[in-house]
Amino acid sequence: MTSTPLLTLPPGWHTHPDPAPDVLVAARGTPSCSGVPPELVLRRAELPAASADDLAAWRTAAVADLRRLLDRFALEDTELLDVQGRDVLYQRFAHRGIGAELVTEQWSWLVGRRGLTLSGTVALEDYADLCEVLEDAAASVEPGALLTVV
Repeated sequence: MTSTPLLTLPPGWHTHPDPAPDVLVAARGTPSCSGVPPELVLRRAELPAASADDLAAWRTAAVADLRRLLDRFALEDTELLDVQGRDVLYQRFAHRGIGAELVTEQWSWLVGRRGLTLSGTVALEDYADLCEVLEDAAASVEPGALLTVV
């Protein structure tokens, strides 16, 4: 991991002690009324040279993969934002998990030849209560800190 924080977790959320190699942070909150714990996952990807400078192309390919992997995948929103002078691609999609309808919000950045994506997933019935929590976590991401991650 790194000594420079990549994001600030919501109060009471706990990190996974041994995430996958491409996962920088994996955290869960306390289950809400749905009983499904909300999750945040900050993941990095090494990008091929062809897509290292094209945020939209990288995420289009990622969405195609998600469409194949997730049950009842439905892309609901895509928006290119400028956050503190850096392009961020926001995407929201619905899908079905084990016994629950889910909503995932993703924020993606390019940092050199790496991609960085924060995914926040909550039960559909909890989304209205937790969407600002996800937004606050995304606003805390410091993509430049990725350059210091080993």
